[in-house]
Amino acid sequence: MVNTPILLIGGGGHGRALIDVIEQTANFTIAGIVEAQDVTGEVLSYPILGCDADLPGLVQTNSYCLISVGQVKQADLRIKLFNLAQQAGAKFPRVISPKAYVSAHAEIGEGTVVMHQALVNIGARVGQNCIINSQALIEHDAVIGDHCHISTGAKINGQVTIGNGCLVGSGTVIKQGVKIADNVIIGAGALILKDITRPGFYVGYGQLLNSARQAN
Repeated sequence: MVNTPILLIGGGGHGRALIDVIEQTANFTIAGIVEAQDVTGEVLSYPILGCDADLPGLVQTNSYCLISVGQVKQADLRIKLFNLAQQAGAKFPRVISPKAYVSAHAEIGEGTVVMHQALVNIGARVGQNCIINSQALIEHDAVIGDHCHISTGAKINGQVTIGNGCLVGSGTVIKQGVKIADNVIIGAGALILKDITRPGFYVGYGQLLNSARQAN
C-alpha cells in the first residue's frame, strides 16, 4: 500500500502521536479524524469528519481505519470501536514507524501500531488492534494477545505470553517465560517474575501486590 488514506478513530493524545508516526511513513496518508462527540474542526490540520455514530457511513468512503484512542486502563473502548468499524466493513492496516525495528520473522496483527524506537524481535507474535509504544521491547518468541497496550519503555522478554486486553505500564519488565492472563493491568515500573493467572490491577516489585480493584 502506497499513500493509502486512513481514517483515524480518536484525536486525543495517542491520536496525535499516531499522526506523527503516519506522517513519517511512505505508505499512508490521513483522510481525517473521527471523534467521540459531534464536533467540528481539525486535529493537527486534519479535518474532523464526524463522530462515532457516523462511523458506518464514513467507512464506506474510507475503508482503511485505525483505532487511535489510547488505552490507559481497560481496553473496552478500543475493542468497542474496533468491532464497530469491523462490522461496517473497515480494513485495518499495520502501521510501523520507520524509526522502529520489526524482525522480518515476527508477526504483527491487523490494526496494530508500532511506535518510534520500539523493537519487535525474531519469532514474536503481536495480535490485532495493539499499541506497541515508543521504546518498548518485545523479545524473541513472545506472544502478545489482541487489544493490548505495551507502554513506553516496557520490556517483554523472550517467550513471555500476554493475554487479550492487557495493559503493561511504562518501564515494566516481565521475566522470560512468564504468562499473563487476559484483562490484566500492570502498573508502571513493575518487575514481573511470576505468572499472573487472574484479571486485575497489579503493581509492585518481584512477587507483586494485587490491588482490590479488578479490571473487569
